[in-house]
Amino acid sequence: MSKTLIIYSSPYGTTKQYAEWIAEKLDGDIYSIDNLKQISLNNYDTIIIGKGLYPGKIKDIDIIVKNYETIKNKKLIIFTCGLADYSKDVHKNAIYNRLKKEFSEKIIENAKVFYLRGGINYRKLTLKHKIMMWAVKKRILMSKRRIEELSEEDKEFMETYGKEIYFMDKNSIKELLEYCK
Repeated sequence: MSKTLIIYSSPYGTTKQYAEWIAEKLDGDIYSIDNLKQISLNNYDTIIIGKGLYPGKIKDIDIIVKNYETIKNKKLIIFTCGLADYSKDVHKNAIYNRLKKEFSEKIIENAKVFYLRGGINYRKLTLKHKIMMWAVKKRILMSKRRIEELSEEDKEFMETYGKEIYFMDKNSIKELLEYCK
């Protein structure tokens, strides 16, 4: 039987919740990225890494690059957790393009990527993240004069800005679970 490791980074809890659901279904070991030094990646056949999406980058993604020689011959799965609706190709393409900027082609070809929808609570954001979200809002407002001119993605952002909203769905991990089997 293969051994599965689920590693996650989750400052606000949505990625952690997905990681817990995945670990429960796969009977895998689960660790926060902060505790990664306590384990040996060599002990696992499947490594699943969950990361949050932020405007412009994927949080703490360097763990894959730093450990790639150890994990390159294992089943490598990355799941991202963010606000965008990943059933829409425009969002999938944007995230894939982000991944291409952060990873070598070799890593992208070796890893299977899943996009899971998370949530946000603006009251819980750090000052840094509040400023990032404000900057995105300002960029959107400065780019168009009328709301009708905004892209669908920008309209969705503006509709949720400043609110507490969660899109998490336990059923959305089904495809990832099937891939692992």
